[in-house]
This record gives sequence, structure tokens and C-alpha cells, in this order.
Amino acid sequence: MNIRLLAKRNIQGNAQRYLAYFFSIVLSVSIFFIYASFIFHPDVVHANIPGGQLISRGLIAAEIVIIIFSVFFIAYSNAAFIQPRKKEFGLLTLLGMSKSQLRKLIYLEQTMVSLISILIGVGLGFLFSKLFLMAISWLLAVEQPISFVFVPEAFIYTIVGFILLFQLLSLFSLFRIGNAEVVDLLKDKQKPKKAPLVSKWLVALSAVCLSISYYLACTMSLNNSYRVLPIVFFVLIGTYFLFSQSIVALCSRLYQKKKSLYGGTNLITQTNLTFNIKDYSRLFFLTSIITAVILTAAGTLFIFSADLKKQGMDNIPQSIGWVENDASVYSVIEPSAVEKTLKEDGFKILYEVNMTGVPITHMLPHMRTGESRENRSLLISESDYNNAAALRKIEPAKLSGKEALYIFPYGGLDYQFVHKGEQKELHFGNGTIQVTMVGQRNQSIVAPIKAATTLMVVDDQLYHEITADVPLKEKVRVRGYEIKDWEESMETAAKIEKMSNNPDQNPLQTRAPIYQEMKQGSILILFIGLFVSLLFFIVQGSMMYLRVFTNLEDKKIQIYALHRLGLTKKEIRQILSAEIRILFFAPFLIGVIHAIVAYVALSNLLESNLFVYSSMVIATYFLFQLLYYQVTKKIYERAVINSIK
Repeated sequence: MNIRLLAKRNIQGNAQRYLAYFFSIVLSVSIFFIYASFIFHPDVVHANIPGGQLISRGLIAAEIVIIIFSVFFIAYSNAAFIQPRKKEFGLLTLLGMSKSQLRKLIYLEQTMVSLISILIGVGLGFLFSKLFLMAISWLLAVEQPISFVFVPEAFIYTIVGFILLFQLLSLFSLFRIGNAEVVDLLKDKQKPKKAPLVSKWLVALSAVCLSISYYLACTMSLNNSYRVLPIVFFVLIGTYFLFSQSIVALCSRLYQKKKSLYGGTNLITQTNLTFNIKDYSRLFFLTSIITAVILTAAGTLFIFSADLKKQGMDNIPQSIGWVENDASVYSVIEPSAVEKTLKEDGFKILYEVNMTGVPITHMLPHMRTGESRENRSLLISESDYNNAAALRKIEPAKLSGKEALYIFPYGGLDYQFVHKGEQKELHFGNGTIQVTMVGQRNQSIVAPIKAATTLMVVDDQLYHEITADVPLKEKVRVRGYEIKDWEESMETAAKIEKMSNNPDQNPLQTRAPIYQEMKQGSILILFIGLFVSLLFFIVQGSMMYLRVFTNLEDKKIQIYALHRLGLTKKEIRQILSAEIRILFFAPFLIGVIHAIVAYVALSNLLESNLFVYSSMVIATYFLFQLLYYQVTKKIYERAVINSIK
């Protein structure tokens, strides 16, 4: 028997404990290799793939996230492997193994597992990289699929990078055991657990921090998006003390209610929970935060992708729109040419917009500094606004006398440039008029291009008084066409854009190309993000799996003693199921609450009801979590119950 053989047999003997860890590392290495294969692909490096450089930057960011996350996971796992084996290390030391030999044993075990994980991970990554390239080719809609080639850089960066990572973390883990005395190692498991202590002040701090973070998130808008960092800070502090203090206090309070302990197996379950909850608190904190990150990130990507069509229609009011700076002629494009092209390509015109207005200037505050600056808008009549608003199912304006309504085209920006009752001077040509503002609406009714980017709506009579002497050539004309099935009008939009004159000076806006570009980008981001989210999910499940099997030997001793006292196998399963259920679903519940608050903030930013989308994301995650729980429970129950046969 030598140290190398002993390390091999230790791995075989602890295969059940290494299972989830091994699977997580293999998945991390595989995803890292697949992403690296694309990043260093010759066609991407030489910019032969449209959009390839953009995806490459996204994948590099994902690679960094994978490495950072792997560092925390491997460090946590190494600690979890060493802790339950201290008695074993103490016996080996007592039998004559030196500290250097003990360190060598631990180092060899971790090195063997890491090398096997890396080799299998790279192998699987190489096998599935072809499917990944095919998927990316389809998403980018390239004429020729991205070729499957051998990328040496992917092998080098993946293998060398993860080997160095494992080696560094393995060296750090050796210090956890290397300086411990034999007596401490042998008696580590025999130390009696004390009832956990709770600080009322820290319980209050957790409630205050979470309340502040939830309030800031629920009232967040684009105007105060800087709140993200304070929200994250308060959530982390509040969640940590929630599990390390508040939940501990709750368990202690429940334990004091003696009547509840006498029902079924509650005495054993609650006793185990009360005395172990302090040990679980760090795991609960980590897994709840990971759950919140997964749900928030995956949900945001999914919601943004699913809500993309609505965003396109909100920000680009008509499928085709343009602005004529001289209302007396059509210098950008003839409407008859647009209508003819749409008809030839089989698109039905749902409605058209044709309005004129007068360019004006007025003073508005700057969003950041608040300093008053000159701003240009297009003055239009109330009837023209209401006609266009009715077509877009927007509430009509109700004005009289010298009242005016300011229209800002971007609904997601919650900033009030004007206020109700404010007096404002409007300058047009050589004239000036003072109006009373009735408010501001952040919504677009016509293409927000140059002179028509922002609108100032006034009463019809006042508009005619102002514009009576303004010749048509000094007015601005806004045209627009809304068509059915506009998402499929890419080729038609391209034809119309080519027909327009001087697009830089007199821009023409088409919705389909912008929407398709945003859709393609969002699908790619969603595709990449789901891979990373899957990795996060597997890793956080593995952390719980490791925690369950860390105390497997102690649990076997406890269950064996209870079985001898008359506990049935059915009752044993109830105890084990309850303990694992708490491990899996207590942090899941808190993570879901954090994610729901994040969805509320996102709903405010997008001005949309995201209940359906967020419910779908949470339900999908719950099903995966339930599956992971069932698998872990079966393996754990089998391992414990087999020991009492």
C-alpha cells in the first residue's frame, strides 16, 4: 500500500459524495471549452462571420463568470470534502502518517478528481461544440454554416486554466488540515453542539435591509437606475442575517412550543433543524442568492425576448415612417411609391398618418444637470394628435384656450420635463406665445425623427392662429404607414429604404429591420445566458447535495440508534425527506421572493405587466429544483436505510 493507491481507493470509497461535484466540474469545463472554441474559431478571429465579434465579446464575459463561479464552488467543495473526514485523517496520523504525507494524500485525491473531470469535460465539450456552432449559425442566419474545426487555443486555455485553478485551490485547502493536532482531528465530530445564539439587533438589521432593498427595487425606474448597486448591497446584508439570525430565532421559538414536538416525528426533525440551522445558514445564504441571480438573469433575458415585439411597436409607432422638412413637396420618398411597393409585396395597409406641424423652440431642463436649455419640438394641433392617438389606441388629449401638452416619445424614461400648470414660451419664426402646460406624456404616435422627435400639442383654434401666416414650405410633414404582418417585411423595408433620397438628411424609419436585429441579438444573449444559468443551477444543487452527504456517517449512526428504539423505516423516510426538503426549498423560497421583487422593478422599467412571463420562469425553475430534490432524496435515503439492514 502506498499513498497513490490509498488516494485512489479513497476516491472510490467516496464516489457517492464526489458524484455531484464531479458532474458540476465536467459541465463547467464543457461549457468553457465550447465557448472558447467559438471565441478562437478562425472565422470569428478573422471577422468572416457577421455578428461573430459581438457574440465573442458576450462569450468572453460568460467565460469570466464561469471562472469566478468555479473558484467559489471548488473552494466550498474542497472544504466540504475535508470536514467530515477529519477523524479519518486523525487515525492515519495516529498510525504514523506524517503531516507531509497527509498533505500529499489530500493533494493526490483532489488532483486525480480534477484531472479526470477536466479530461471528460473537454472531451464532451469537443463532441458538442459542433452542435453549438450549428445553433449559432442558425441564430445568425449565415449563408454557410460555421465550419467545425480543431481549435488548439480552446484546448490549451481550458486544460491549462482549470489545472492551474484546481492546483491553487488544492494548495489552499491543505492548510485547513495540515496544522491540526491529532486530538482535534479525532474529537472534531465528538464536540457537542450548543444551542445557537441570536442577536435581536441583527434580526432587526436583516428586516431593515431587506425592506430598504425591496422599496428601492419596487420604485425604481430608468431615471434612477443607479439604485441597482445599493439594492444588491442591502439584499446581500439582509439575506445573510436573515438565515444566520432571523431563521435561527424562528426555529428556536418553534422548538420552545413543546406541544408541536409531540406529533409524529416532529421532535427529531425540529431538534435536528434547531441545532444544525447555524451550520446551514452559510449554505442557505449562498444558494438563495444563486437562485435569485439565476431567476433574475434568466427571467430578464426571457422577458426581454418575449416582450421585444411590444417594445418595437411602442418605440417605432408605424411600420414605415418619415419626416419631410418641407411640407410642400415629397423630397424623401413619394407616398404613392411606398403604397405601390407594399401592394406588390402583398402587405395590407392598416392605416396611414399624414399630419403637418410647425417647428418651434422652447426651454427644457437637462435630465442630469437640471440646467435649462433650448429644445426643438414640432407644434401640432389637438385634432391631428387625437386622430393619430386613436389609431394607436392612446387616450386623446383634451385642451382649451392656451393650454399645451408635451409629448416625449420614449415611454421607458420616467422623467418630467414639464409640470402641470407651468408657463412656457414657444418660439416660432419671428413670433412667441405663452402657453400653460397641462402635463407630459411619454409615448410616441409618429416616427420620432429629427423635428418630430418631441411634439407640442395645442388646441385647434390656437394652432390655426399661430400657423395662419406660416407658408406650407416652412412646415414639417410627418407620414407613416402601419401594415399587417410587419415582422415579415424585411425585404420590402429594404426596397423602400433604397428608394428614399438623402437618407442622412431626411431619414426614413422602418420597424422590421430594427426589430429583427434586436430579436437576433436578444436570442443570442438568451442562448448564451441559458447555458450559464444552467451551470449555476447545477452548481447550487451540487452544493446542497454535498451538504447532505457531508454528515452521512453521523446520520447513519443517529438513524441506526433511533431504529433500535423502534422507529420504522416509513418514519425514517419522513425525517430524511423533511431535512432535505428544508435544505432545498427554504433558500429557494427566499430566492424566489428576491426574484419577484426584481421582476417588479423590471416591469416598472419596461412599463409592462410581466406576471405571465415571470410565472413561467419561476415554474420552470421549480420543476428542475423538484427533480434535483427527488434524485438527491432517493440516493440519500438508500444510503442511510441500507446501513440499518
